[in-house]
Amino acid sequence: MRNARTKEPRTNVKRFQVGDNVRVRHGVMDSDYPDMPLGGWEGTVVERHEDELYTIQWSEETLKSVHPVYRSRCQIDGLDEKRYYLSIDELEPHSGEPLDIQHPQEITTRPLSPTDQDDRIRMIFGLTSNDVLPDVGHDSLRTYHGYLSENCSFPFMAKLSLKFGQLEVIKITSLGDPDDDSMIDLEDGIFCNARHQRGFQKPPLHSLKDIECRPNQQLIVDFATGLPTGVRHQHCQAIVRSTGRLASKSPAK
Repeated sequence: MRNARTKEPRTNVKRFQVGDNVRVRHGVMDSDYPDMPLGGWEGTVVERHEDELYTIQWSEETLKSVHPVYRSRCQIDGLDEKRYYLSIDELEPHSGEPLDIQHPQEITTRPLSPTDQDDRIRMIFGLTSNDVLPDVGHDSLRTYHGYLSENCSFPFMAKLSLKFGQLEVIKITSLGDPDDDSMIDLEDGIFCNARHQRGFQKPPLHSLKDIECRPNQQLIVDFATGLPTGVRHQHCQAIVRSTGRLASKSPAK
């Protein structure tokens, strides 16, 4: 069960009802992000749970004032930035006083890990662990094209799906010209130049299977399955990133 961190418990506190306006006590820290204070955040009770636990809907004024890293982290981790789960000891009544939220003194940035797919992609774009991955767009595809061109070993063998589930062995000789609009598009991503028994072909990278070179395989699989929209969702449906909100911020059922 997710819970916030407080400096000290209170006793004889007021119980809240759904619809009550509340404020988080100063000293309360986010349990998922210990560098992120929640003190002074204001909102409305939208659910009551056992043991005097509450789901709070943050006010629009609060959401406009929070540190942008909080929003990024929630998006990365699939959490609802608009709601939070708190205990009665962490809340106090709010009677309309001016907003007075605590801001983080120092943001902690987790080192990127080469064993994590999202982090490997962040390295390509010069991002940190607090940054959301870029969506598929012309700029991000061109950046990725440059990275793959420099780091893939050409030529290499792979297989391409044909009709009725058949596979054809092909040799990938290079990536397509990034200045050729037909070789990079938002629907299929990056295309490559390939040879096969019947001549030449230009398949999209996401369609390649059984890539013989292991380093190339990881690079191409990261590209085909790692970006949060476009190629990832249209062609790799077996890999699904949950967008459910309030995931670990809700009480256990």
